[in-house]
Amino acid sequence: MAANPLISSPDDVRAIRRSRRHPAITQFDYLHLRTLVAGLREAIAALPGPVEDVLDVWCGSRPYDDLLPAGALCVGLDVVGNPYGLADVVSDDFLPFPDETFDLVMCIQAFQYLDDAERAVAEFARVLRPGGSVLVSSVLGFEYDLRHFEARYTEHQLRVLFDDWEDVRVRENGGRTATWTVLTGSLVNGLEQRVATRAARRGLRPAFLAAYALVNTAGHLLGNLESAGGRTSALPMNLTLSARKPPRA
Repeated sequence: MAANPLISSPDDVRAIRRSRRHPAITQFDYLHLRTLVAGLREAIAALPGPVEDVLDVWCGSRPYDDLLPAGALCVGLDVVGNPYGLADVVSDDFLPFPDETFDLVMCIQAFQYLDDAERAVAEFARVLRPGGSVLVSSVLGFEYDLRHFEARYTEHQLRVLFDDWEDVRVRENGGRTATWTVLTGSLVNGLEQRVATRAARRGLRPAFLAAYALVNTAGHLLGNLESAGGRTSALPMNLTLSARKPPRA
């Protein structure tokens, strides 16, 4: 497995998991992660049972395992060279599992990296048992890395991909205000990363933390106003889709 110099110890991995599962208001992506967790909790709670065998596709640091139903056995899949070391199966083959193995397949914050979404959805269906569920989470209102493939899907596009499935539901995780807040925080974070020396970054760290907290507090308050009014357009931070594979006739 290729080493990643940015994640060199179990303590680093635990810190990353904690920051994604329990984000602090001093994180630039606080509202994104907070609304994502709330959306995942709601979607998982609404899944039809039983949910005993779960596949987590490109599982990363696995921060959301505790949201699964009690007793569920989760298999984490990730690619060769992943930096976290928490995957149960490491393979560059997509879904190297037998047909009808799982009750739930989830792909959280990774669906946008799949360069053949239609094939991926077909593979989700293949490894799911009849009546099993899929849970897909994909960012929409966030910048992307020009060096790597990364797609963006609207609600309508996600529904087209899962047109043959049942009980399709798409949830918005954070509206336009959350998107504005995270992008503003990201700009501040970029400035922090460009501070010339490590000593300077340490000295200015309290000021940056205060700036993140101020932006997030403003975003939270504005988000309450946004959710109270009607709208005809959307720019959510993230979309979470749940759907059920049709049972056999």
